[in-house]
Amino acid sequence: MLSTCTIGIAGHVDHGKTSLVRALTGWDTDRLQEEKRRGLTIEPGVAPLVLPSGRRLALMDVPGHKDFRKNTIRGLSSVAAAILVVAADDGIMPQTLDHLEILRFMGAKTGMVVLSKADLVDEETLELAEMEVRDLVQGAFLEGCSVVPFSALNRRGLDHVLMELQQVADAVTVDCVHPVFRLWIDRVIQAAGFGTIVSGTVLSGTLAEGDPVEIHPTRTTTTARFLEVHHERVPRVEPGMRAGINLRGVPLEAVDHGMALSSPGYASPALYLNAQLEISRHAVKPLINRTRVKMHLGTGCHNALVVLMDRESLNPGESGLVQFRMERPVTALARDPFVMCSLDLEAVLGGGTVLEISGQKFRERKAPKIVPFLECLIREDVSGALDMLFQRSGNRALTLQDMTRATGFASRRIAEHLDQARRQDRYVSMGQDFYIPKAAYNHLIREVFQALSAILSENPLKTAVTAQEIRYRVDAHLDDTVCAHVLDALVESGMVARTEGSYRLPDRVTALPRRQQEMVQRILDYANKLGWRTFAVGTFCDEHGERYPRPEVQKLVDYLTAQKILVRLRDGRYMTRKALEEVKEKVREKIFRDGAVTVADCSELFGFGRTRGISILDYLDSTGMTVRVGDRRVLSDQYAQAFWSERHRRHNGSSNS
Repeated sequence: MLSTCTIGIAGHVDHGKTSLVRALTGWDTDRLQEEKRRGLTIEPGVAPLVLPSGRRLALMDVPGHKDFRKNTIRGLSSVAAAILVVAADDGIMPQTLDHLEILRFMGAKTGMVVLSKADLVDEETLELAEMEVRDLVQGAFLEGCSVVPFSALNRRGLDHVLMELQQVADAVTVDCVHPVFRLWIDRVIQAAGFGTIVSGTVLSGTLAEGDPVEIHPTRTTTTARFLEVHHERVPRVEPGMRAGINLRGVPLEAVDHGMALSSPGYASPALYLNAQLEISRHAVKPLINRTRVKMHLGTGCHNALVVLMDRESLNPGESGLVQFRMERPVTALARDPFVMCSLDLEAVLGGGTVLEISGQKFRERKAPKIVPFLECLIREDVSGALDMLFQRSGNRALTLQDMTRATGFASRRIAEHLDQARRQDRYVSMGQDFYIPKAAYNHLIREVFQALSAILSENPLKTAVTAQEIRYRVDAHLDDTVCAHVLDALVESGMVARTEGSYRLPDRVTALPRRQQEMVQRILDYANKLGWRTFAVGTFCDEHGERYPRPEVQKLVDYLTAQKILVRLRDGRYMTRKALEEVKEKVREKIFRDGAVTVADCSELFGFGRTRGISILDYLDSTGMTVRVGDRRVLSDQYAQAFWSERHRRHNGSSNS
C-alpha cells in the first residue's frame, strides 16, 4: 500500500468535478481568473485530502470541456485511480466517454463513480443513472466499482464518498518497473528566493534533497535543492507522491510541463517508439497507415507519424503493433502508457503502451527481427524476450538494468529468470551484475584468444598485450569488466599467461631474424656503454645515421623492455636493468647512511644533473622502493621489510652451510 497517491477527478464539463473536490477538501482548484469568469476548469488543479484514517491523497481535478482536452490528458497522465463524475440529471455525455478512455489508456487501475447533482433528480432517476453508468464501465477498470449519489448543495453522500475513497486508496498499487527516480512535470512556477519549482507525481524510485536529477529531453543535470509534498517540506519523495522539486540553478524558461525528471544516465531522448496501439471503440473511423497524430506521452503532447507494422488500417476496437516517428526527440521508456488524438485534438483516437525505444525506422524487411521481440513483450514472455535481446545486442553482456530498460519487465522477474537460466547453465554471470548466454560467452572466449594471438603474430617483437588492446580488437564497446572476466577465465585454463597486467601466450617463443638480432646487440652495446646514463630512441638513431630506421628501433627497444632487459623511465628514456640495479644499490646506501635522498644528491650519486636524476627517482617511487616526503625520499616500509627479510634469509643460509 502506498503512503499517498494521486486520484483523478474526471467527467464531462459542468458535471460538478470542482464542486466535489471543494466539498471534500475545502480547496478551490479553479485558480485562474479566466476559470472563475467562465465557471469552468481550464488547467488541471490539485487539492490535498486527508482521509478520516489519516491517509493523505492528492485529488487531480481536470477540465471537462473538449476544448481543453490536451490539459485533461496531462492531468490524468499519472493518476493511479480515478473518480468518474457523472451528473445524475445529464447522464453519460461525450466527455464522460472520452475521460473514461483516457483513464483506461493511461493505466488507471481502480476507482469509483460519483453521481453528482443528486438533489436535482428523484430516486428513480438516480437508479436509472446508476444502471446507465454500470453498463458503460462494464469491461473497463471501473467494472464492479461503487457508485455513490452526491450533492454539493446539501452534501448528501459526502461521508460515503470519503469512505469509498479510503477503499480505493487502499487498493492502489504502483508497479515501479524502472529502478530509478522518474517524474513527468505537469506544473512549473517561480518562487521568490528559491527559483524554479516543478511539480508532478513520482512514478518510480526515490529522490532526496541534494540528489542529482536529469531534465529531459534536454538532458540538463542539476540537483534537488528542496522537496515538498502537500506544501510541506520533506527530506525524500517516493512513488505515488505529488512532489514539488526546487531545481538548483535552472531558469524558469528552461523547463515546461511535458518535460520529465529522472535519475541521471538512465533514459535518453529518441525519435522512434515501437508500441502496441488500441483504437478507441468510440472512434468513428479506422486509423489509416502513416497518419499524422498527436501523441500524449506523460504530460507532453507531441506530433508524430504513426506507421502500422503489419497492416494498412486499424478499425475501432482493434489493436496492432505500430511505430511512432516523433517530430522531435522525446524521452520515453518501455511500458509507458500513451493516448493518441487527431491533429486537431477533436477526438481521442486510441492509446496503448510503449514497448521499445528504437534507434531506427521500421521497415518491412526488418519485421522478422522486430515484430517477434515486440510480441514477446506483449505476452510478457521474459525468456523469449531476453533471448532475442541478446541476439539483437550482438551477444554482448548486459546488466540487469540494461534488460529492464530495454524490455520494461520488472527487475525482480528478470533476475528470477536469469538465476534459473544460470543454474541450467544457459547463462553466465560476471562481475557488476553482467550476464551473457553461455554460447555467446564461449564465442567471446574464442574471440579474445584469437585477438591476443593475432596481435602477437602481427608484431613478432611483441611479447605481451594489454587488456585494452585486446578489448579494442574484439569490440570497442566491450565492457572492461567483461573483458577482464574472459581473460581471467583464459588464464585459469592455462591458455593465456598474465605478466604484470599484460597477457601473453605461455608457449610462444620469439625468434628474431639475423638483421634484428644484430640491431638488438647494437642497442645493448650502446646502452651498456652509457651505464647509468639514460638514452632516448631518437638519440640512438641520430648517432647511427640512417642505418637504423626509428620505427624499427622503437619496436626492438619495446621488445627489450618487455624482456626486462631494458627499463623505460617516465620521461620516455631507457637504461639497462643491470644499470638500474646498481642505481638502486647507490640510493639504498645513501638512504641508510643519511636517512634520505634528494634531487640535489643526483650529481653526486649518478654523475649527471637534476633533470635526468628526477626521472630515475620518480621511477623508484613508482616501483614502491621509495616514498616522497616533501623534497626528500625515504625507503618505503614494505620495501625495507622485504630487503631486511631477504638479507636475513641469505645470512642464515650461509651460516648453515
